[in-house]
Amino acid sequence: MNKKKNSIDSTNKDGAIERYQQKPWAKKLAAASGKPVIIRRSAKNVYLLVDCSGSMTEGNKLEQVKNGAIGFAKEALRKEYSVGLIQFASHAEHLLELQNELTYLTTKVESMSACGSTNMAAAIQIARDSFADTASEKVVCLVTDGMPDDKKATIEAANELRTKGVEIMTIGTDDADKEFLEKLATRKELSLMVLRDQLERGIISMAKMLPHTIEC
Repeated sequence: MNKKKNSIDSTNKDGAIERYQQKPWAKKLAAASGKPVIIRRSAKNVYLLVDCSGSMTEGNKLEQVKNGAIGFAKEALRKEYSVGLIQFASHAEHLLELQNELTYLTTKVESMSACGSTNMAAAIQIARDSFADTASEKVVCLVTDGMPDDKKATIEAANELRTKGVEIMTIGTDDADKEFLEKLATRKELSLMVLRDQLERGIISMAKMLPHTIEC
């Protein structure tokens, strides 16, 4: 029985790795490095959800978000988290699946650009569908400078995320809605507001708050 189960698990794992390596960005990285992209998964997973709406072009907010996201990933990887990346504007896009290689995340972060509105709910839904139920710790860190297109849909998506045992952290700039982001976070202390010129530092500081054990 155990031998059969192990065989099935191995087949599933091999299939997942093959699908991962066939992604266009993974093929480009493999061609550049001369080595196949290797997927590694951890029992501790965090998705970074990044607002790339048009308002992020104001000042240097987008550049701060990019630097902050890379700094966040470094700290999360140090804590042995797998890190994934989702961006959202008028639509949400799953840029990077959960993995443990900073190089891949850096490449995707540097490709981000800002335009459109703020479909926050769609980003949360992608994260919800992407977490493995077997992960012991599941966290979302959402970064924004504004309001979602649909408050109700965003709250509903966040509630669904919580039912899967996911901790929600939020960070907003001074032009975001403080009360809404506190409501979105699992706990008030997991919501941070910063001045827009302190966004990079704020995002990195959120990684230092990543829990070692999620409390239900």
